[in-house]
Amino acid sequence: MFVRVLIFLLGLSILSFGIATVTQAQLGTGSVSSLAYVLTLYTGVSMGTFVFLTNLFFYFVGIAAVPANFLKKAGLQLPTCFLFAACIDIAMPIAGLLTPSAYPLQLLMALCGSALIGFGVSAMVHARLAILPVEGAALSIIQRFGGSFGTVRVSLDVFLVTAAVICSFLFFGELRGLREGTVLAALLSGSFAKFFLKGWARLSPEHKAVD
Repeated sequence: MFVRVLIFLLGLSILSFGIATVTQAQLGTGSVSSLAYVLTLYTGVSMGTFVFLTNLFFYFVGIAAVPANFLKKAGLQLPTCFLFAACIDIAMPIAGLLTPSAYPLQLLMALCGSALIGFGVSAMVHARLAILPVEGAALSIIQRFGGSFGTVRVSLDVFLVTAAVICSFLFFGELRGLREGTVLAALLSGSFAKFFLKGWARLSPEHKAVD
């Protein structure tokens, strides 16, 4: 259990730093943080704060879909998303020290951030301790209405990005906070996560990521 906790915390930290790295490349941000980033650009409030509020929204979506065991879900998901938000606020200024000015280096930084996101996700999946409310909402929707996890999870990402686009045009009259880095993170993070999950499986073949 102790090792699983360490792997989970490592994954959460790396995931946060990956999102911060993509964001500080100045080429957009990840889909899960897209709405939070636009709201941060408009208000100046930390991105971690809006990431927490976004996850809180999805916690209530999950509870609305499947009300059973809401206290247990709160005990697992809410501390996780609070820690996740805190890690993002810590990671943002650190990643900001790396921001390059040349466009090819910005692309490379966004690519590295996508790899970090994939590693972080793989570590959290491998640890099997808790999930973020976005994933929790997807699982609850599937339990209530059916469907595949991939389809529902992508639908939630599309919802967030769409909300971010709408808010960007409402606040600024133009698109801000969503660029090539958003597309890179959306397309590559899942592939990186699958790759790293294979590595976790080789390190501990007796421990499967999914029960």
